[in-house]
Amino acid sequence: MSCGERLAQELRRKGYRVTAQRTILLETMAHKGGHLNVQEVFQEARERLPGLNLATVYRTVESLRDAGLIDWYALGSEPMQFALRDHENPHGHLVCRQCGVVFDLDLALVNTFKQSVIDATGFHIDDSHLTLQGLCEACSVSDSSHAEKVS
Repeated sequence: MSCGERLAQELRRKGYRVTAQRTILLETMAHKGGHLNVQEVFQEARERLPGLNLATVYRTVESLRDAGLIDWYALGSEPMQFALRDHENPHGHLVCRQCGVVFDLDLALVNTFKQSVIDATGFHIDDSHLTLQGLCEACSVSDSSHAEKVS
């Protein structure tokens, strides 16, 4: 079964119609891989679907998120980024607020924290869209050495 057929089957299973736009956007995301923004997907997908417009891409991305096929995250003032959801390897994101690099976060690392939050507050964290911001190792080292020089 091809990538497109598998994704179309998943859409149907979740009760969504399989449209040309949804199919092409899903295939585009699958083949590009990684974390993309709407503009990147739009530019790539319109080569295969010339009548495609940006508003349709935004609506389609939202419906694919609602269907649980993609995850997205915000990086400050940067455009919203998203990627196909990997049901076999769920993950969150670590985003460096200085250089913008994005790392995948194994959700097993946050399970203790999740349970602590439940125990303390009764609040259940939705880790299907977990994004933590901070400084990557390189920026942290750079930030520390800059602070030492200023002191």
